[in-house]
Amino acid sequence: MNLVNISKHKNENNRAYTYRVLKENIMRLNLKPGESISEIELSEALDVSRTPVREAIVKLSEEKLVDVFPQRGSFVSKINLNLVEEAVFLRELCEKKILEIACKDPVSETLITELEKNIEYQKIVVNFNRDLHEFFDLDNYFHTLIFDYYNKKNVWKVIQRLATHYDRLRLIDALERINLENTIKQHIEIVNLIKEKNSRKINSLVNKHLFNFKEVINKFMEKYPEYFS
Repeated sequence: MNLVNISKHKNENNRAYTYRVLKENIMRLNLKPGESISEIELSEALDVSRTPVREAIVKLSEEKLVDVFPQRGSFVSKINLNLVEEAVFLRELCEKKILEIACKDPVSETLITELEKNIEYQKIVVNFNRDLHEFFDLDNYFHTLIFDYYNKKNVWKVIQRLATHYDRLRLIDALERINLENTIKQHIEIVNLIKEKNSRKINSLVNKHLFNFKEVINKFMEKYPEYFS
């Protein structure tokens, strides 16, 4: 079992530690969709008892990231396209609304600077062939900045909780390097939209940005059929 980010955080108890490590490795595709999860291997790898491992598996099962089959064991959930569509539905509504708010408020130089700085980091990652997990994290943080600035931090957290299947699909897209340039271009367009208060472009831009993966999803399903339910 090849796990990453297994250093224990300060003041992190075994329950929180095991849950965090297991979820991060599922979301970063280090644990592949459909892969078996061994309680014994996990407890040995993390140097914890099997109790926090079982508790983490139960919690992730409730979040639809782990499937538990009696007599067979536990497995990383495969990507469910119905759950992907639900996440896109919620993100579409919320992203359009947050940009409507941004277009009504005065331009914030602080927000614009942070967004543009984030985009420059994205370009560096792509241009220097760095770890594309980092690009994916920067992509998420770009949207986090907007929701946080307009005091909708908890809304973004709800979106992230629902978007686990969608985000794994987006990560495949990033690792395959298919929509990297499109994503950066669309982030630039979002910043310009906020600067120019051009609310007429919100619908088309959000739709285009959220549905990048749809053009290539059949390729992913052909290349990684074992990843999809």
